[in-house]
Amino acid sequence: MGSTDDNVPAFGVEIRKEFMLRENSVFLNHGSYGSMPRCVHERQVRYLAELESHPDIWFRYNMYKYLANSRSKVAEFMGVQADDTFLLQNVTKAINTVMKTFPLKSGQAYLITSLTYGAVQVTSHSTVSRVEGAKIEKMNIPFPITSDDSIVETYEDFLTKHPDVKLAVIDHITSPTSVIMPVKRITEVCHKHGVVVVVDAAHVPGQLKVDIQDIDADFYTGNLHKWVFCPRSCAFIWMNPKRHHTWFKPLVTSAFDNDSLHDGFAYEGTKDDTPYLCTTDGIAYYNRIGGMDKIVQHNSTLVTKGLAYLEEKWKTKRLAIPEHMEAPCLRILHLPFIPGFSDRLGDECTDVFKGKVNLELQKLILDQFDVQIAVVIIEGHLMIRVAAQVYNTMEDFIKLGEAVLVLSKQKK
Repeated sequence: MGSTDDNVPAFGVEIRKEFMLRENSVFLNHGSYGSMPRCVHERQVRYLAELESHPDIWFRYNMYKYLANSRSKVAEFMGVQADDTFLLQNVTKAINTVMKTFPLKSGQAYLITSLTYGAVQVTSHSTVSRVEGAKIEKMNIPFPITSDDSIVETYEDFLTKHPDVKLAVIDHITSPTSVIMPVKRITEVCHKHGVVVVVDAAHVPGQLKVDIQDIDADFYTGNLHKWVFCPRSCAFIWMNPKRHHTWFKPLVTSAFDNDSLHDGFAYEGTKDDTPYLCTTDGIAYYNRIGGMDKIVQHNSTLVTKGLAYLEEKWKTKRLAIPEHMEAPCLRILHLPFIPGFSDRLGDECTDVFKGKVNLELQKLILDQFDVQIAVVIIEGHLMIRVAAQVYNTMEDFIKLGEAVLVLSKQKK
């Protein structure tokens, strides 16, 4: 996918000049919010200027033409049909939309796992609390993970024992643990048990080659502002035309509610849709600098080398999963013992989404060393998630390694 323009700067120090990242900062956390190049940002500014030049022309006429074009470009990029594709701000909203419009009844359940993203866990609990007698079933996926088969078997056993499950959220790449899940096989198991499937693919667009239609989930949703150089907030959700669900509606009921489903999603009231419009520019930039093959090769090679360096420097190990289940641009590594942080991990910090120790350490590394990474707690252990993008270099990993080593040698 994509072809390299002869004028594209070399990845690393040179191409970083095309981004607006703070000078001399180490940014190894592209996976959280992304970073768009200056050319995409400038295009968004031009759209905003056009809006302000005549708001009525924008909101009554031009916006819909632009949105239809962007939706077509996104669908083409993801290998699906535009008629089945809808644009939303982010994957969290997309999954909220599915969960909160699903006709959940008393005695039925939603399925999440110990690796489900925190916002989705909160959403699922909030949603079922509105239906008396409904509940959440949470399936544990412990580490080490040994194989795809072990994951699929866990789903089969769990759904056999829990026939109350009617909808499941499946991560394609788990966040923040960065595990590539066997989504097609899990989807087959879920459908065998009569379970509707929504795939949380927040990190997939721009990072993995994927055949969404072959996976055959009911819904598939991914962010475009993470790995496709688009503005925040910009995502899509695909609804399987073979598994059309008439209950699927926008969360916001607008004047367009009685028109087409696309009109309902396109207009939820007055809001800034310029991030959606710039998907064409983000995708164009992604392809211009080389497309998936070149970008992912660079990022994967760099993050593999970087983690090997950190493992040796810190004398720690990466997360215990098979190599083929590691996300290409996102990886997880144990931190060394850090006084004042590692010794504060207790029962209240035993899963990814509890406790503040990780956030405090993440902020300390940023404040003292201007190094940005994601610090996470997995099964009671402090780890880091590093995300490599085309503007990163090995020097970034060296600076991260030194920063953590300094903290590990400080007295409490």
